[in-house]
Amino acid sequence: MKKSLLILSIVIFSILITQCESDRKAINKKLTEMANNLNESAPVMLDDFTRFDNAAVTSDNVFQYNYTVLNTQNPDSLIKEVENSLIKNIKLEFNTNPQLLFFKENNISIEYVYNDENKQLIRRMQIDSSNYN
Repeated sequence: MKKSLLILSIVIFSILITQCESDRKAINKKLTEMANNLNESAPVMLDDFTRFDNAAVTSDNVFQYNYTVLNTQNPDSLIKEVENSLIKNIKLEFNTNPQLLFFKENNISIEYVYNDENKQLIRRMQIDSSNYN
């Protein structure tokens, strides 16, 4: 009886792990499609200082936006100046844009990566689903 219960527990556990991995792969596939769609129009200047370079998806299903800060001697201070308003606008967008519901429903973290013209990291901001509200 104990052996049967142990075997049944192992089988159920294996099924659950397989299902979770399958869900994770499906989410990664959807995120990759979304990134590829965004990348069709990249790179694109968003303003005088910010260029959207591309979107990517990490192996942990973090959706990553990559930017380059241009035309300024001090890109770090430029990002610091607008960081709070950026985060506020990002949260607002995730609460009002129905197209972004997928991110909330699947607990997808979003990462914004800002590099300078020499590809040196300026700032990395990550917002997880608990911060969308």
